[in-house]
Amino acid sequence: SDNAANNIEAVAVSANAHGAISVRELAAQNHIPILSDQPFFKELAIGGAARVSDYSTTGSVTSYEGDLRWRPVEGLLFRGSYQRAVRAPNIGELFSPPSGTQVAFGTPPASLGDPCDVRSSARTGANGASVRALCLAQGVPNAVIDTYTFPTTATGGTIRGNLGLTPETANTYNVGFILNPHLGSALLRDISLSVDYYNIKISNVISAVPGLTVLSKCYNLDGSNPTYSVANSFCQALTRDAQGQLTDVAQPFLNLGGLRTDGIEIQFNWAVHLSDIGVGDGNSQVYLNSAVGWTNHYEIQTLPGSAFQDFAGTSTIGRALPTWKALTTFGYRSDTWGMGLRWRYQGGMKDVSSVTTPLNPAVGVSAYNLFDLFANMRINDGFELRAGVTNLFDKGLQFVASSQTNTDVAVYDAVGRSYYIGVKFAF
Repeated sequence: SDNAANNIEAVAVSANAHGAISVRELAAQNHIPILSDQPFFKELAIGGAARVSDYSTTGSVTSYEGDLRWRPVEGLLFRGSYQRAVRAPNIGELFSPPSGTQVAFGTPPASLGDPCDVRSSARTGANGASVRALCLAQGVPNAVIDTYTFPTTATGGTIRGNLGLTPETANTYNVGFILNPHLGSALLRDISLSVDYYNIKISNVISAVPGLTVLSKCYNLDGSNPTYSVANSFCQALTRDAQGQLTDVAQPFLNLGGLRTDGIEIQFNWAVHLSDIGVGDGNSQVYLNSAVGWTNHYEIQTLPGSAFQDFAGTSTIGRALPTWKALTTFGYRSDTWGMGLRWRYQGGMKDVSSVTTPLNPAVGVSAYNLFDLFANMRINDGFELRAGVTNLFDKGLQFVASSQTNTDVAVYDAVGRSYYIGVKFAF
């Protein structure tokens, strides 16, 4: 937390509206076959890669990976890898000029609100007198301090670049298998299944410090400012007008805490040539493919030294983290035409407040299903038609409690049922 606070102090003099990045890199990669065509070792191989990158802004970093492939029999492959990845701050995170955003904090006492608001838990709690004194020191007039309320559910925020950023690093490993048995049955001949477990841990995550975190730390809601000092770095990120109204929360890019996530990804594919079952010609087939994702954990550490919070299965504006999600397509294809039905599934989620304010959670969102219908027809070698219906059943927008607009158009379809038609020419 001290490092984050120091960065907030430094960013005011280090952020610029222009800049440049140059990088020099040296990379190597190899693949080493060990065994092949042996009992229980149809294939055994290892691989590795390394890269050294020297950035003009943040210095030298090294990334590397190693992997193993083992195919005991034809049709079954086990695989695994470990990777150290490094991401240097990009040009926007380093040099972006101040840009406006919104900090939504709701209305107290149901939500945090402005901590200086007389209805907030900060003012009504055991340390209310200390918060009152801090609010006075920040510019809330003495004449209104005991009746002060904030009139809306959000205030302005300012995001800006930071030249003091350092690279973020990630340790990732995954293990899994691919099954492609090539069975004799016509119905099962073209079938494959892959299952992979992934585990990712990122440290020094580069992100704009959340506005609610700034408020929480300034007003000692998490113990960060026990003296309730107006000189606290997070308090210095707040701006109030002559009436004491909170007008801006500075949110610079910082190296914050960490992120840990793990889960399983499944890919299933099946197809059958209709001629193999006595229907149609040899070039037509019915197919099914499905990609399924299961998120076990999605843990975020907002600042170094703070506790990790698990956001798996929660929804907030701009970020849906369902435990289950899937994309499934069933269709028919041939040399001349094809059609199919696509199903997009996202499991139900709790509202993000179930993690951030568990004693006062908002309503979550239910499972979300969209269906798309598509078709194509090949007229000749140089002309093809395609058409489709997106959101076939005209599914409406989901209610998202953490959004000021009560939904999230970045995640849910705001258009409704729509149609398209197109042509493809070849010359």
